[in-house]
Amino acid sequence: MKVLTPVFAFILYGVFTMSSANAYEVADVQLAEVVPATAERPELKLNGAALRELYLLIKSYVGSLYLEQASSDTDYILNSESHKRMVFHVMMKKVGARRIANALQEALVVNLTKTQHNELVEELDQMLSYFDGTMHAGEEAIFDYLPGQGTRITINGVVKGVIPGRDYFRAMLAIWVGENPVGHAFKDEILGASMPKKNTQVAEGALPTQ
Repeated sequence: MKVLTPVFAFILYGVFTMSSANAYEVADVQLAEVVPATAERPELKLNGAALRELYLLIKSYVGSLYLEQASSDTDYILNSESHKRMVFHVMMKKVGARRIANALQEALVVNLTKTQHNELVEELDQMLSYFDGTMHAGEEAIFDYLPGQGTRITINGVVKGVIPGRDYFRAMLAIWVGENPVGHAFKDEILGASMPKKNTQVAEGALPTQ
């Protein structure tokens, strides 16, 4: 039996629920509460998730953010040197993978200065090279931040490569939680507006000193 969680963005983004299987649901998409630990990283917790809609009509994707320690603090999320995961769950029946990549790049650039954009040209080109063919509803693109390495991109279960450094992933996060997110209600959901209080504690003392 699923229990509805109260949320002010209910009308815009549909029902956000928690099931007995410790999974959450956004727009009929089941999301795991945690990503199990592996040899390379600790367990990651679902920080928040939201439905991205175009023109309030077209369901584009469900985005979910996983962190080592759930937080509603944007500075911590953007700057902490910890493992993080962004998941894009495709909702459109059929869409060109390159179209998705271009949309991500456009949303990313909005949160960058001209200098920052110029510094990330190679990284953006690398990302675009990973997206080819067609993606269908239910398929996923996963962006994993690996401290000390960079951003590993996995599309439909296939690891495409790693974009080195930390700046690219920080720019990706800004799409959801930066000053110019894809949507302010979307940002609130990613920051945990619909999550139980036990999962939305602000991480303290985890910010880098520089």
